[in-house]
This record gives sequence, C-alpha cells and structure tokens, in this order.
Amino acid sequence: MDAHIILLMYRRKRKVIPLLALSLLTCAIVACSDTNSTPSNIQQDSLVVTVAEPRPVFMVKDLSQDTIRSYAKVNSCYLPLLRDTSLFDIEHYAPFHYDSLFNTHLPNAPRYANRYLVGDFNSLNEFGESRGVHEVNPKIQYLIDFQEMDSTFFMLLDSAANNSVYDSKLDLYLDSTLQRKEELLNFYHKIWSFKTPPLKRKYSVIKNNVYAAGQKICLCEAHADTLINIAEFAVSSKRLTPVSRTDSEGRKRVSYGQYLPINRRRDYYAAKNTITSKNWERARKYEEQDAIHDSLVGGGHDRVTFYKRSAELPNFLLIEPEAQFDGSMRSNGIHEVALSGLSRGMLGTPNSIGCIRVSDFGSKFLRWWTPQNANFFVLYTAEGYFKKLDHIAADSLLPFKDVTEGNAFRLWLNQYKPKEARIHNIDSVGEFSNGYIIDAYTMYGEEYEEHVRLIEESVHD
Repeated sequence: MDAHIILLMYRRKRKVIPLLALSLLTCAIVACSDTNSTPSNIQQDSLVVTVAEPRPVFMVKDLSQDTIRSYAKVNSCYLPLLRDTSLFDIEHYAPFHYDSLFNTHLPNAPRYANRYLVGDFNSLNEFGESRGVHEVNPKIQYLIDFQEMDSTFFMLLDSAANNSVYDSKLDLYLDSTLQRKEELLNFYHKIWSFKTPPLKRKYSVIKNNVYAAGQKICLCEAHADTLINIAEFAVSSKRLTPVSRTDSEGRKRVSYGQYLPINRRRDYYAAKNTITSKNWERARKYEEQDAIHDSLVGGGHDRVTFYKRSAELPNFLLIEPEAQFDGSMRSNGIHEVALSGLSRGMLGTPNSIGCIRVSDFGSKFLRWWTPQNANFFVLYTAEGYFKKLDHIAADSLLPFKDVTEGNAFRLWLNQYKPKEARIHNIDSVGEFSNGYIIDAYTMYGEEYEEHVRLIEESVHD
C-alpha cells in the first residue's frame, strides 16, 4: 500500500538527512512501505516530510452494530445492515448482511451488481421532529460509467445543464472521445439536461395542511470497505387509498381515505424488494443509445406504464417483494409524480396511493442508473413514518401571499428559465399555492429574490 507523504512545517520529532537524499528516500519509502511501519519525520531546514502510517482498512462486513448505527445516521445506505426490528415488519424479520446488498441476477453486467436502493421512509427524526428534505444530486464522478472522464467533462456537463449556450462547447469537447460521443451526448440530452437544484425544505404543504417531510430514496454502491451514497431524492410513499362510491344520480365517484402502512399494515411494504421491470415515458424518444445502455445494465423496456389505462406513470420501475415477504403489496413502482389530482408539493411526505413518487429528474436518473433486478430495501418505524402538524399554519409557509405575487414569480421563471418552467409545468399565470409552484420556488426562489432585490435597488437609485 502506498504511504501518504505529508508536508509539515513544525514537528517535535525530527531526523535530519541531506537534501539530495530526500527524493531517493521518499521513493524507497513509498515503494517498500508496509502496514506495520511507524511514521518517519525527515527535516531539511524548515521542510519536514512525514511518512504517515497507512490507516487500517475496515471491511463493511466486519463492522459492529454500534458503528453501523452511527454511520446510518448520516448515510442511509447502511440502514439495511442495522439489526433494528422497529424498522421492519417484525413477523417477517430476517437480518440482512453485507452480501444481501448485491444483485445476484446480473450474469452479463457484473460491474453493476453492487448497486442497490434504500427507501428511508421516516418523516420524523428520533426526537419526533420533522427531518426535512435535503436532496443530494448524483455524484456521477464516482460512477464506473464515467471513470475515464476528466474534470472538464463534468464541468461542461453541469454548465450545459444550467445554460444551453454550453451545449455546443460540450459537443465540441466530446469530439475528442469519438468512440463514446453518442453515448455521452445521449446521457446529457436524455438525463442530465433535466437536472434541477436539490429540493430542500422542512415541511410539505397541501391546501391548509402541513406535514413533516423527510422521506427519501438513496442510490447506493456497495464496496468492500464502504457503502457510497451516490444520490438522494425526496419521495412520497403511501398514505391514501381510493374509496369508490355511487352518488345520488348513479355515477361512480372516487375519494381518498387514509391508509398508513404501519402497525398491523406494516407488511404492505416489504423490507426487501427487487426492481423487475424498467419502463419508459412518452416525453422522451427511446432510441438506439437507450437500448444499448439498457443492455449494459441488464435490461429495460421502451413501453410506458399507465394507471387505470389513463394516467401515465413516467419511468416506472416495477417493485417485486422478495419471496419471504409474501404478504406484501405487488405491482407498486417507483415513478415520476404524475397524478394531477394529488399534489406535487408533497415530495418527502407520505401522500401516494401505493407507489413511490419522485421528481422528474429523479425518475429519469433512477431509470438510467438502476440495474435490472437491483435490490430495493424499504425501512421505517411506525412512529417516524407520518405526522400531520396542526400547530403550524399552512399560509405561514407559503412563499406568496396572493395570486399577484405568485404570477410575478411565474412570469420571471418563464422569461429567464423557460426550460425549468416547462419541466415543472409552470404557466405564466395560475394558482399561488399549489404543489407545482411550491416546488419550483423551493428550487429557484433564491435566484428570484435576488432578481427582485436588484430591480428594487435600481429603482431607488
């Protein structure tokens, strides 16, 4: 193992050697270091070179439960390894191990077998407070898909996603990677160009109701010595169930009653599932490069999923419970928020009728990143899953007090960020308190307020 060379200005223990021998000694130490060596300090005038003892490597499979618990507080990818029965359906509890994380059904794509998903569905923290939503956009520089790409590529990719004037610069740069140009441009146009700022908020609001937010899905990679959290997206899981009734004129009406998958209904979500099918969406054309990528990660389809043959569920990933959870709900999936009758502003809070909802960008990236038959762990406590916060006034959390203020933001977004307005379905006029505009303001509100401030300053000057 290579030693780490650290330059220091002051040390208490010093060993003086001729400067000419310094480079030779350094090379010898790096080449011949062993894990039991002690630090050596070498001084010439004010320069001291310290050869640090290599840090011991701890394997994930050997970590204690106390260590896993401390890691899981900041990295939900460790949650499946935590032997805490409160996170599971106790009747079907079986502890998961390090090997449980791996996808064993990828004979033709073994390099993606270490990818798995974790649904951390607690809205509350251990103190009963709202955890809040703090999305983390994908750290694609760590992915094996881009291991040979340099920093210029990632800079241009992000610049183009934020401003289309960089599209041509990205295209020109990729001329130097002709063998992968089509593939990388396809990733940009089909996935990365839809990237939005991470969603960050403490609560979710719908009409006059406030709910604790905190539910998320984590994209994880298992390595021998660590579990990497590649990205975190806010999600909305089950709280509602359709209730059909017939009105006085004989017409069928559907309303929604509350159905929480906790306590005696805890087995609704299996603790361990498999992603058995990966579908597409109508907004993007499924082309050759998409099919090639699907073949690399074990499979995928160009078909589109619909709810009751009418409402599209874009980028639907079918969830199949593991055999040991035979009583859990089947036919649920992970997909973009789609049903217009249920608010988009509720990501982070249970509000779906069963499926796992995620943002537009989140659904596209998940569809691209997730291998066929990847494991999907769903973990939460009965106490932390859901809470309606009656002591907080909903209007105190809204970014706008009336339609005039809301429309001013809508106009700004459509004028200065037309692509983002299109992604979030924000028209130039409309409601000031629905989920669409709340989500958009959460992501772009700081830029908007800065724009307003500069205009006000120019008027006063």
